[in-house]
Amino acid sequence: MMPKILLCCVIVFLYACSSSAISKKLAASDSLVITFNVPDKDSVLKTVATTEKKAISKLSGFADGKKAEEYKCGYDGNLSFYSKGQLLLPVIFKYTEEGCRHFLFELDNKVISTGMSNEAVNFLTSLAEGKGSY
Repeated sequence: MMPKILLCCVIVFLYACSSSAISKKLAASDSLVITFNVPDKDSVLKTVATTEKKAISKLSGFADGKKAEEYKCGYDGNLSFYSKGQLLLPVIFKYTEEGCRHFLFELDNKVISTGMSNEAVNFLTSLAEGKGSY
């Protein structure tokens, strides 16, 4: 009996350690608003909102990538993750410029930049063009 309890404790510990700070922060997210900006301007081109867990999970997973350089090349929009109407985490992104694709957010008083995968680029492009499905 004791080995089973020990094994369960080890599994729970490993799972907790593998969860990143951003995934923990966004675990309670129940809605997401994606804002796309007009290129090279601060005006809003399009807004997409969802409460679908699958979409929220997919986009939070994209933002939870490998750390990247903090690029200085502007931004194409932002992801706003909410829980019960309260903003959990705003994430800004750049996806239209090759070599400058990333997410940027502040977590625990630190600015963090993470790389953007090709899948994330394709997903955001699809949403911006109105073709999106989760």
